[in-house]
Amino acid sequence: MAPGGAAHADVVTEFGSGILAADGEVDRKRLGDLVFADPSARARLNALVHPRVREEEARRAAAADRGPGTVVVTDAALLVEAGVHLRFHRLVVVHCPPELQRRRLRERDGVDEAAAEARLAAQMPIEEKRRFAHFEVDTSASFADTDRQAAALAGTLRDLARTAPAPVPVPLDRAAACLLFGPAEGPRGLDPVRVVAEIAAAGGPEMERLARLLVPLARGPWYRAAGRGSGPGPATLAGPAALWSLARAGVDDDHVVAAAATFARLTHPDPGARADACLQALLLQSAAAAGIVDPALRNRLGAYTQLAARWAGAPPGDRARAALRAALRHPQDAARAREDAADAETGSLAAALVAIAAGSPATAIPPDVLASLRELNARAAR
Repeated sequence: MAPGGAAHADVVTEFGSGILAADGEVDRKRLGDLVFADPSARARLNALVHPRVREEEARRAAAADRGPGTVVVTDAALLVEAGVHLRFHRLVVVHCPPELQRRRLRERDGVDEAAAEARLAAQMPIEEKRRFAHFEVDTSASFADTDRQAAALAGTLRDLARTAPAPVPVPLDRAAACLLFGPAEGPRGLDPVRVVAEIAAAGGPEMERLARLLVPLARGPWYRAAGRGSGPGPATLAGPAALWSLARAGVDDDHVVAAAATFARLTHPDPGARADACLQALLLQSAAAAGIVDPALRNRLGAYTQLAARWAGAPPGDRARAALRAALRHPQDAARAREDAADAETGSLAAALVAIAAGSPATAIPPDVLASLRELNARAAR
């Protein structure tokens, strides 16, 4: 928004010259007073600024030296609120208690109590945001303490970057079989084929975009869209989460479980159902990488269950485990695995596990599904 910047002219046109200081700079306090008092104004500002920020972010990331151990960091306050956090391999949440947030905001920006409260109300509560974190930095104490945490985290991230797995897109025939033999319907109108198409079109999972497909349509931010009711559980969207994650980050448990947990949060408030989605995504990832529904998966169930519970906030139920049992009985036949399960939804999850590993050579792949999967793989690699 600096003079001459990509968004400056559009922001001034939208909000008027009254937001400008004498030197032509946008007066952020004046603009903040406008947008934090009016959600629709804030949405208009975000629509003008966020795409330009992402374009510049992509340009800088593409220009960065990508030698072993390179870490590219984006510092942004509203990644989760905007629903674009899944573009990143890891998410770090920096936090302090809300009362300390308010005090620091008043001191830094010179705003009163009401204005500080309005700014914080426009963000997800920090305790809620911490549930999306792979790593956390607590800034409650001194600068020196924060610096120590940041230095340690930088070392951890460099180590991760040096050993990061390569992307392994699922072969198109197996990816298509996962979608065609797996769940045909998802929660609130988000069927898996449609979700894959949306991810491919956007170049990654964008939760606000997916939220606009919900039936009934949700009001407010995407992370407040979940509702109670009957219908397919969130585990039915584990296939799109796993296909995207493998194409983007390879076999990476922490990456795929974050994607599955986020998709589940869009539609379901129940942490147990969310945990089932996380566990199903981990099983799909493993089956896809191995090319077989391996009995050794039983040995990983304990670790997978703990990881799913950590991201969802509760242990998973039995649905994903039941799907694995049916898949293990028919590791080469998705149709029989589906028929062998106790109910239709569990059967579809079992069929997806077999299909992502073994495929189904006789299956005709609809052109639109094939096109979406090709686009997903191509854009995930960028």
